[in-house]
Amino acid sequence: MSTYAIGDVQGCVQALHRLIEKIHFNPASDRLWFVGDLVNRGPDSLEVLRLIKQLGASAITVLGNHDLHLLAVWAKITTLSRKDTLQSVLSAPDVDELLTWLRFRPLAHVEDGYCLVHAGLLPSWSISQVLE
Repeated sequence: MSTYAIGDVQGCVQALHRLIEKIHFNPASDRLWFVGDLVNRGPDSLEVLRLIKQLGASAITVLGNHDLHLLAVWAKITTLSRKDTLQSVLSAPDVDELLTWLRFRPLAHVEDGYCLVHAGLLPSWSISQVLE
């Protein structure tokens, strides 16, 4: 069993497919830890969300700032900016299912002595403070 940490995918599904192929990922025995920013910037945010959601328990995901931005746009808290590449997600027939799934991803994941977050932690914080 292997665990792989993967940084900002940012809507680049082809690069993600190549990476998964290169590491010979086996969803039955391996785990992928995604550090957030699954969406935006790249052209395939919708496909990235569908792929990672479909991986089920073999993929652990924490939220990044681009993911939070997408959720805020979906909730009509903010609007898309000129540079956003999120329209395919927002107009998808399964948008509610995908973004409800995304909404329930944590900001931090702790397992086996490791802590996964998107952008770092204050060194003075304990793990229990992080998880609050």
